[in-house]
Amino acid sequence: MTSVDLIIPSFQRPNDLARSLRSALDQSIAFSRIIVAARADDTATREVAASHGVDCVVVNTPGVLAAMAAGVASSSADVVAFTDDDAELSSAHCERLLACFASDPTIAGVGGPDALVDGDTPRHAVPTRKVGQLTWWGRLIGNHHRGSDVTREVAVLKGVNAAYRRELLRLPDGLRGAGAQPHFEVAIGTDLSSRGYRLLYTSDIVVTHRPAPRRGDDDRATPTHSALYDSAYNLERAIPRPVMTRRLIYVTVVGDRNVPGLARLLIATVRGEWSLWRRARPSWRGTYDAWRERRRPLTYLGQ
Repeated sequence: MTSVDLIIPSFQRPNDLARSLRSALDQSIAFSRIIVAARADDTATREVAASHGVDCVVVNTPGVLAAMAAGVASSSADVVAFTDDDAELSSAHCERLLACFASDPTIAGVGGPDALVDGDTPRHAVPTRKVGQLTWWGRLIGNHHRGSDVTREVAVLKGVNAAYRRELLRLPDGLRGAGAQPHFEVAIGTDLSSRGYRLLYTSDIVVTHRPAPRRGDDDRATPTHSALYDSAYNLERAIPRPVMTRRLIYVTVVGDRNVPGLARLLIATVRGEWSLWRRARPSWRGTYDAWRERRRPLTYLGQ
């Protein structure tokens, strides 16, 4: 294991990207290449990449997966690492990735926490060792930003802090969403696990994440009905096929804040959390529509 390329999909966040690139260039062991994936009409992003002396690939198709695919196609490294343009890496990021991948050939992906920061103020997060899990009922437990003092095998890595062996990585095709395309990371994890490979999460590899506003339907605070539908659809499509029916039952009867089921809506009514009712219909519909397609496996680029 000798080389790691860093891929940063970026769209109209030149100031954030410049800060991210400064951290990526300040490494104890340098990345073989740093590749920014930018939209053809995003001149500012391409100018920032050029001013920092890093490579830039141009993407004509919207969406993070198209940007990631363009970056991977441009890479020839052993490992492709990903981060967001609103995140900063520690100076040992590349060095620690190399050490993790060298330790075990069955490890196909490595990632770690994203420490959330609002402005210059760290966001409070209760530490946990339960990270990146998919339960028997198909409930996704993320908590990637809260992982503390833990190194463990996980079902999913978070896109802002993830790296994969390039020859093993396959990106999902057919997920919904024009921008963020939520839960693509779950699909990557499902695919690698189905082929007998492992994902490793370690709190030794941390990025500082200053979540910037998203453009389009998938606003972090007030996503549209379309974005809620897409998120629920993608998660149901991304999980292993044997889990899909169990998840459909779970989100109908129990659910959570993202896909509130009957029990969760009852609690929301008692608490006066009326915003959850707004999520119910599109998220239920997205889950059900994806479940109906369960006999048609999700496809991956390169298959």
